[in-house]
Amino acid sequence: MTAGRVYMLCNALDDTVRIARGISTDSPAATRKIVMMMQALRSAGVRPAILSLGRGRQDGSGRDHPAFAGRIGGIPVAYGRFVNRPLLSQLASLVAPLPILWSRRRRARATTLLLYNRMFSHLPALWLAWALGYRVMLDLEDGEVPKGGRLSLRSRILVAATDRFCREGALLACTALEAATRLRPAAPYYGVVAISEQPRDFSAPVLHALLGGTVDTSTGADLLLEALRLLSREQPALAAQLHVHVTGAGAMIDAFREAPATPQVTVHGRLTAREYQALLARCGIGFALKPNGGGLADTTFPSKVTEFAGQGMLAVTTDISDVRAVLGDGALYLTRNDPAVLASLIATALRDRAEAARRAALGQRNAALRCGADEAAAFLARFLTRGQAA
Repeated sequence: MTAGRVYMLCNALDDTVRIARGISTDSPAATRKIVMMMQALRSAGVRPAILSLGRGRQDGSGRDHPAFAGRIGGIPVAYGRFVNRPLLSQLASLVAPLPILWSRRRRARATTLLLYNRMFSHLPALWLAWALGYRVMLDLEDGEVPKGGRLSLRSRILVAATDRFCREGALLACTALEAATRLRPAAPYYGVVAISEQPRDFSAPVLHALLGGTVDTSTGADLLLEALRLLSREQPALAAQLHVHVTGAGAMIDAFREAPATPQVTVHGRLTAREYQALLARCGIGFALKPNGGGLADTTFPSKVTEFAGQGMLAVTTDISDVRAVLGDGALYLTRNDPAVLASLIATALRDRAEAARRAALGQRNAALRCGADEAAAFLARFLTRGQAA
């Protein structure tokens, strides 16, 4: 068994905390990835914990939510104080992790503090952890997108601070992010995939498909909406074989409520984790459509593709980041941002169900090879606890 501790500094929170604090700007996908990482570490003998700022956009109500301890998926979570008032909210988050790091300073050299992304609210904890002798590392999930060919001053400060003090290395959402940091060693980590043993029925009269997360142009929602309109107009018989479910929130979610009658579109909005998993189990196709060549194409990894693949679903995805390296031929790839091409891919999946099932099964196998629980646990324990004091 591997000795050592790993603390993740992040903003993960469960549905109970999200609802109690009135937060609508969190990322359920990020929380899932963090919790599954911590669970994998625990299975490898590491003692993990989550230091959550437990925050989101404040509503100005003045409500004060004190710090408290909880669990997500069996992993201990220390939630920071959250105040629904401008400035006080940010100040509370800046200091929230400091007492915990100070109280455990005697174990600092046997503990890795892993920062989830580059955030200003992490800086005091980063500096204190470094001064106390913690092994500090970065989990870089979202690279900075230059504007006008240049990073903003804020981004340059964050890059400089993390490159200076996260001395033990970095996990990267995709290989292209190696160019975004001087930290070494650096290694890609695509998350832990939960492999479903429930087979998907691709022969059913109607195939259910899922678009989830942020529903706007940055995630290709406009491409899908136009593709559904084309499918309805040009191939209505095939369109009738598709039922698209839309979850999450975003600028375009209301547009899907006005989608054509066929294919059927159901807009669920924000779901709890339990509701989302139940919907996922019904679907055979998953859409991950961050645009090719867009700002997010090489600065992150669309974790939904491995989630879909692990569930035995057919991922219909843009050809970005490291997706093809992970799933190989176990997906359908949209190689240019053209709704007509996307409509053709959807029609192909509906028309040739056997081939859709074959690709989905291959995608599941490939995802398990790269992101299976055992493989991820061994890699994470080795990489994150390397050099810890006994």
